[in-house]
Amino acid sequence: MDPHLRRKLFLSLTGGLLLGIPWSISPLFFLIFIAWVPLLMLEKEARDHPDFHTLFNYAFICFLVWNILGTWWIVQAQWMGAVLIMLANALVQALVFWLICRVRASLNIPLIFPFLIIWMGYEHFHESWDLAWPWLNLGNALAAAPNIIQWVEYTGLRGGTLWIILCNFAIFETAEICRKRGLRAMISMGMVSLALLLIPVLISHHILGNFKEGGETVTVALIQPNLDPYTEKFVPEREARHLKEFFSTADLICDRDTDYLIGPETLMVQQIDEKNPLASPHYRQLLDFQAKHPGLNCLVGVHSYQKVEGSVPPGSRFNHKGGFFYEAFNTALFLSPGSAPQFYHKTKLVPLFERMPFVQYLGFLGKYSLELGGYDGTYSRRQEAHAFLVPETGISILPIVCFESAFGAYCARNLPEEKGFICMNTNDGW
Repeated sequence: MDPHLRRKLFLSLTGGLLLGIPWSISPLFFLIFIAWVPLLMLEKEARDHPDFHTLFNYAFICFLVWNILGTWWIVQAQWMGAVLIMLANALVQALVFWLICRVRASLNIPLIFPFLIIWMGYEHFHESWDLAWPWLNLGNALAAAPNIIQWVEYTGLRGGTLWIILCNFAIFETAEICRKRGLRAMISMGMVSLALLLIPVLISHHILGNFKEGGETVTVALIQPNLDPYTEKFVPEREARHLKEFFSTADLICDRDTDYLIGPETLMVQQIDEKNPLASPHYRQLLDFQAKHPGLNCLVGVHSYQKVEGSVPPGSRFNHKGGFFYEAFNTALFLSPGSAPQFYHKTKLVPLFERMPFVQYLGFLGKYSLELGGYDGTYSRRQEAHAFLVPETGISILPIVCFESAFGAYCARNLPEEKGFICMNTNDGW
């Protein structure tokens, strides 16, 4: 193999490994601060290559390795969907990086300027379109180290992305100066790199040191059944048994001091009609349990639906037996004693699995999707409530259903302004 080709392939694979390891081995999150250096070296060496598509090819290899290491576990849910997601996301990332390099070449400006603007813009866009997949947004690599990122309450996730990019460029420049001019020449740039790494950490520890916990205290019974979602959770013959075991466990731990009972996503797999929930035996089972524990608020995950009245929204399903169209939802259900049930619909849906992309434009896609979580077909993302309210206490609860937790800005927008808390519902083992 040509030595130049071997070196470029080495840099591409090394960059992919360094980018992917923080997602697969979270204690090694700090590698993200040097993960872009191999790709930056590759870009510098490929600037004069006559075929400008060469850089795209190497970038695609790098990002594909990153996607495999960061999201390999999706294969356990659905291998075809996992492969499509990895390939599509790597392709989009490679296109973004290639565009960054083309803008740098066209405007003849330092790479860091188009990199900051375009990559951070891509991350923002990647949270809002139909193929939204923010799992590998750079700032997420720091999730395993909350002590050093307390300032994200002010900057949001994009602050973490900015920090990572600046550190990578600073370290790259330090290495370049060292290579060209020796160790002594790199001291000033090395100090800049060290400052970029340490100042945000010191600010974070200052914020954490001045934090004082306060407010009201509530008692929560949180039950997460130990069920394998790939082999156990969604077997129809076991659904009634799983629900019975859930309530048996709840009976053991709930007492007169328990304020909230919280269960997992899709605790009730059988769909509930939101306009007539009492028609569901599983819903009535939840009511019966609540009646035995006065004052208990219940928040559990369910599959629910609403019959369509009037025009049929994109992605709606048709019930052949009943002869009607309906919208299906992945739902968090909240029951407060003496109050009507409240429903929260998951709106950040997993592409290909829970909602076919662009179904609003290509309506025929609505009947297709890859099976995940005991349901195949497109969910609706129509939302009617962004938070639950406990009437007696005025406490607000922000429900987050599984994949929605990857959308930091979306969750922050819906935070309760008054007293309240966040509750995330998910299945085991995803």
